[in-house]
Amino acid sequence: MNVGTIVVTPEGALEMGTEQQRVSKSVVAKLTFAARTFRDRKRDPFDMAGGLISMGAIRIHGAEKTAWKIPQTQLLSGTAVFKFDQPASNWSVGDELIVPGTSDANNEDETPVIVSIAGEQVTLNRPFKYSHLTPDGTSVPVGNLTRNVRITSEVAAPLSARGHIMFLHRQTGVDIDGAEFRDLGRTDAKRAQTVPDLDESGNLIAGSDDNAVGRYALHFHIVSGARIDISPHVVRNSVVRGSPKHGIVNHGGHVLAENNVTFAIAGSHFFAENGTEIGAFRHNLAVRSTGSGEDLVSRMGIFDNGHQGHGFWMQSAGVRVTDNWAFGHAGGAYVVFGYAFAEGSSRTYFDARNTDNRVNADADGRIATSDVDLYFARNYAAGSTDGVEIWNHKLLAPHPSQSVIEDVTVWNVSRHALFIPYVRDTLIRNVYAYGGEGHMDTDFAIGGNSQTENITLQNVSAERFPTGLLLPRRGINTVDGAFLRNRTNILIESANRPFRMVTLKNIHVPSEGATTNVDLKDMAVPANGDIAMLFENDRILWTNAGGKTLQLYFGSQNENFVPFADKGPADLKGLTSGEIKARFGLAFGGQLAPNDAKPMPRSNATMAYVDADGLVPTPKELELAQNPSNELYPLAGQHIVNTEDHAAKSRWTFADGVSSPEHPNFVFVKKTSPKLIVHPMLRKLEIHPDDVRYGYRLEGIVADMVGNRITEMAFIQDFPQLRPDGQGQIALDVKFPDPAGDMTSLPLSLTVTKQAVRRGKNYEFYKQAQYCGKCSFEAEMESDIRAMFPQAQ
Repeated sequence: MNVGTIVVTPEGALEMGTEQQRVSKSVVAKLTFAARTFRDRKRDPFDMAGGLISMGAIRIHGAEKTAWKIPQTQLLSGTAVFKFDQPASNWSVGDELIVPGTSDANNEDETPVIVSIAGEQVTLNRPFKYSHLTPDGTSVPVGNLTRNVRITSEVAAPLSARGHIMFLHRQTGVDIDGAEFRDLGRTDAKRAQTVPDLDESGNLIAGSDDNAVGRYALHFHIVSGARIDISPHVVRNSVVRGSPKHGIVNHGGHVLAENNVTFAIAGSHFFAENGTEIGAFRHNLAVRSTGSGEDLVSRMGIFDNGHQGHGFWMQSAGVRVTDNWAFGHAGGAYVVFGYAFAEGSSRTYFDARNTDNRVNADADGRIATSDVDLYFARNYAAGSTDGVEIWNHKLLAPHPSQSVIEDVTVWNVSRHALFIPYVRDTLIRNVYAYGGEGHMDTDFAIGGNSQTENITLQNVSAERFPTGLLLPRRGINTVDGAFLRNRTNILIESANRPFRMVTLKNIHVPSEGATTNVDLKDMAVPANGDIAMLFENDRILWTNAGGKTLQLYFGSQNENFVPFADKGPADLKGLTSGEIKARFGLAFGGQLAPNDAKPMPRSNATMAYVDADGLVPTPKELELAQNPSNELYPLAGQHIVNTEDHAAKSRWTFADGVSSPEHPNFVFVKKTSPKLIVHPMLRKLEIHPDDVRYGYRLEGIVADMVGNRITEMAFIQDFPQLRPDGQGQIALDVKFPDPAGDMTSLPLSLTVTKQAVRRGKNYEFYKQAQYCGKCSFEAEMESDIRAMFPQAQ
């Protein structure tokens, strides 16, 4: 059938074979969407036409077919024949295969065609040009791209001519097995999505449909109301190929996607869109994404996520992701992204009835999308920028419960194997990470950022990375079982929240391995310049091969260390750590290293044995770890305070001029005022008249001085309601914090002018390449900051 648009009403159904009577393997059933040659903006303002739009039941069942299978041996360059352990079901001569490349530097995917099959043996039309290698000597999976039910667009270009598939408003009733979806979808990952919008007269607002959101290859557009007690929509044993944005999309529903092969999807192959989704992505093979080439945050203001190129993107941790393979992705092969999502004017929440663990639910039975327990297991990634990324997960969850990431293998990635920024309370076990060819010095296998906390690593392995494990700077953290062979195996920076604890045991390092085994990065002052944080309690424990536990000490904890030889707090300058302890009761990490501490081999740490009662978390360590921190600046108001004393000078001092070993009160008395450095692309402070209705976002950097250090903090403030005056000006009451946590007001004026860029709803428009070119403004902003504080050292 060749058709423009098919609409299935709620009472209707579309069948292309059923589970009981599949389309026979001896025939090919085709549904082709005719090329669209025009857009009817009057009758179809939301650009729905062209494709399959269904509110009814869908039953599509092609011939049974093994979607993908792993050969018995590695696939080497020059190979044209390989074997499986058992024959693949219904693989035939003429079937096109996808053999994923595993290089992080080049696209080495290959799509040979079967010329003969003899039982378990498959012969190809040409030998492999590349070797498709894994670290353990097993083979990569081989996917079959051919199905006998084929749903396609008549033409692939331009994108506006394509069809798309959308299942609307129905919680169950879609059952797809053994179909091929090719060259479908019109939304373009290379450009920010738009939402078709009508003016007060019901006419389409010009430009709002330039890149309409949601016109994907296979889109379960449920939006909300997913229910675990209702059978899921199902898509299995199918192929999605050649989509310009996303592949299989679960938008607010209950979807099971299993045993599928996806290939050449620009954005995210498997996509859970708004954080409310449930179901599973399991046993799928996702190969090659090109991505938008733009920064992650360039579209967050319009909730346009997953555009950087990913195998799997989960806005919802309620989707179980297991037993998948992902190769060749421009961004992270797997991403769980817990940032809040809004549809219309409402924030989305996860329905607690859809999970067994409801500890973080509110009185209305809702869980913040960032706080749902994650289960991520038995997944593989190779040839991508990052293997797995988990963002903003359980960082502010009111009650501790542990998410689980386990049995994960990542190799040949160009940056990180497992990146966990803004993540708390997570168990990571049985992870194998093997680095790529082009790493930068800052890359690591497993680690997060300054707010990662309460992480347990069990039986992890990391090889060929600049750094193996980058451990958290706060909370209670454990590494129990690790095989490490990297330039630096374990990197631990100074704590940035009091009562951090790190326990290391069962660590195995081959003798030919790292240049540095454990690197304690000393004097790592938090971003707000809080030197006093370095004196808060901090413990690092190491259990050696003999079962004895030692405490590791930073260099600054040795009594002869001079931390502030020529700059720093005046009262401490030139003193040794021992003299600072004796005179002021202050010690880095809360204590000095004992006199019998010995240097740790292949490390900059010293170490000394500890008693058994020093091996468990203290009540204070437990208290801090169990209470999430939502500080703008660490310990703002405790270590850094503003003063209205006109005679006072900005300086580090001891409160009231006294201190004691029990109550050291070392603070920075601040007289400076913070400065706001507006992003260079926003400095005209103007807005197009058509955009006033959408509000405005101001972004930049807040900079200040603490001692001789410049402090910097990212700044964002939204102004959803804009009220121009008679002169076309809009008053903005800008507020931003200083390192002490106090707020500063700055009145600014926004000019309404038709000369401004027309950007629609997207607050982040200026970060996109079409507006800012290469979009690299860090150096310019750093120069501006330093010009404001010339006294900084």
